[in-house]
Amino acid sequence: MERGEHQEPKVGTAVGGRFHISSLGTGAYEFIPLPFLDEWLINRQRRGMVVSILGRRGITCDAQVPSEIVGSGRSMMGRMGSLARGLVLKPLRKLFRSVFFWLTARNAARTAVVSYLLARFLHHPGLIPAGGGNHLSADRARFLSGVFRDVSKDIEIRAASGAMRQLITLFARARKIPGQDIGQTIEKSAPGFIAEFDAMVSRHLAQ
Repeated sequence: MERGEHQEPKVGTAVGGRFHISSLGTGAYEFIPLPFLDEWLINRQRRGMVVSILGRRGITCDAQVPSEIVGSGRSMMGRMGSLARGLVLKPLRKLFRSVFFWLTARNAARTAVVSYLLARFLHHPGLIPAGGGNHLSADRARFLSGVFRDVSKDIEIRAASGAMRQLITLFARARKIPGQDIGQTIEKSAPGFIAEFDAMVSRHLAQ
């Protein structure tokens, strides 16, 4: 490969070494007992991950792209509705989690898995259509957000229960887990699911 030539990442390879591995540790934010702060930190970390991965791939983007892909680019009315529901439900849910600690560990595991899959998704060579240059528009980001949401929905059920069980155990023992350990646990425990995820992403992007 000539110097300066851009090489697309291959689907199906481990993503751990190609972005800030600490981004997988978003699950640890689930243990923060303050309403809204955990979600804000998770989304901020994921937005940073989007910027980092796109930058490493040599892809420029509109300013709205990180928020659109992460899914926090909601309208003002949507944010107000979420805030109203959160004011009522979030404090009770936090109290419930503090009593049933394993639920928090489960949510932490799910958050870490979703962050891992988002990173894997962002490395897909079809992120930008063939001939689309190296710029990601906000419109394309909204489409990509829908693709990722469709492929990864109900991930706590579908993401190979063995990997989830191991991650729940890890988070129950220690709130902060090295991202490398999280990535390796997922890749070793759920190879079939990872391959299925990659294939589903390819099919959705090809439509």
